[in-house]
Amino acid sequence: MVKRCIGIEVGPSHLCAVQVLRIGKAFCIEKVFDTQARRDTDSASETLKTLVSEHGFDRRAAVAISMPSDAVFFRNLETDSVGLEQVRESQYSTFDNDFPLEADEIIAQPFSYRQTAEQRYSILTAAVPRQSLRKMRDIVVGARMQPNLIGSTVFSVHSTVSLNHPDSRTGIAIIVRISESSLTLAVTENNKILIVRHFPVVGNSESNGNAFEDKVGQVLCHEIGITWRKIFEAEIPQDTRIYLAGSYESMVDFKATIKENLGCRAIIANPYARVLLKHEGRPRADISVAEGLALKTLAPEHIAGINFLEADSVRTKSTTSLKKEIVVCAVLIAAIAAVSLIGLFMRRSQLENKYTDIQGEINENFQRALPQEMIVSPLAQLDQKLQAMQKDYALFGPALGAGIGPLEVLNVITNSIPEGVNISLDDVLITTESMRLTGTAESGESVYNWQRLLERTQQFSDVEVGDPLTVDGKLVHFIIQASISMKDQG
Repeated sequence: MVKRCIGIEVGPSHLCAVQVLRIGKAFCIEKVFDTQARRDTDSASETLKTLVSEHGFDRRAAVAISMPSDAVFFRNLETDSVGLEQVRESQYSTFDNDFPLEADEIIAQPFSYRQTAEQRYSILTAAVPRQSLRKMRDIVVGARMQPNLIGSTVFSVHSTVSLNHPDSRTGIAIIVRISESSLTLAVTENNKILIVRHFPVVGNSESNGNAFEDKVGQVLCHEIGITWRKIFEAEIPQDTRIYLAGSYESMVDFKATIKENLGCRAIIANPYARVLLKHEGRPRADISVAEGLALKTLAPEHIAGINFLEADSVRTKSTTSLKKEIVVCAVLIAAIAAVSLIGLFMRRSQLENKYTDIQGEINENFQRALPQEMIVSPLAQLDQKLQAMQKDYALFGPALGAGIGPLEVLNVITNSIPEGVNISLDDVLITTESMRLTGTAESGESVYNWQRLLERTQQFSDVEVGDPLTVDGKLVHFIIQASISMKDQG
């Protein structure tokens, strides 16, 4: 746990530093340093070096510094429950289009949110340009210190007021910071900031005197009224508490102006009300910003605020993570493509080997089936041979649709010749529809007996013996004709 912190405010014309010590739940202001400063960042670093070397600040203490008011942008961003959840998960890229900055230059951090309607929320978000943040960090690094927190003026003042004026934590209140170059006001509800507005102050308080302060006071009252109506759509109640913090000695005049124009109760913030002082006497410098920075660093669990360093770290990690993911995806895609390509080549090689084996088998089978043929185109040659065999088979195979072929007819004829009868066939003519037998037999009776046997077969019908029979010596010449048809035997 951080025990001691140095809060630093670098203004347009001054530099203020406060060293705060935490003792349990109490806080003690050990050292205060305030000096006029120039805008040059090198001189600011040189001035910060003297805090340790000349003014006794602790080199080991944590360091917190605020961004200039004109470098911080505030927005009340409207979103739904999905957008709110993204913000809670530190997905700050959702703010890229909501600020007048390049997306790569935005360092944004949400502070608080409130529900405005059903499933609608308003998120108070602060943002700084990345370049300005790095410039402020370089100021601290140039003083041989390392910043633990880089915050905002208005949130730091809110931390100081919240600690020293406990009544500001309940109900609705307004916190105003008045500096030599700007006005910043924040509306809080139960210690949660709802809206922040920032206005530059044009003019010079030293040259114009009370007239200038009166003008600033009138502008302040006008903007307070506008801000209140924007949030609550009503006129500001006269019992509203307005806490004033600033560097002007005439804060009493601003208090009177607010009372006169708004009727509200203005309270000059006292940064020493509830903190201990190591040395007697209160510095005249306005330490509300520097003190709030130190308090936020020492008690982050109790005091709300923002730290642009953390937001920058989250954004950088997110960008780095995204780049890593893109690189990983690219590597994976390349690896997948390489593996796929290798797989294709392996598959091609396997198919080529298989094709070679099949070609060898075809040639081997071709030589086995057609040893007399020379191999030219094995598949085409085999196809031609097969077609020739099919034509030959058609001559001896069954007729289309008839279910009986010449070979079967010849088989039936042979099996139907009676046993013990000497019948010789001289000529056999078989067509798809009929058959004719020419031959010799021992007697005409043998011929007629065979005729009856043929009539009984399933394959023949209309079996006729040609007339007349001729006799040549002991042999009878005959002609038998029949139609070929499958008869129903049932």
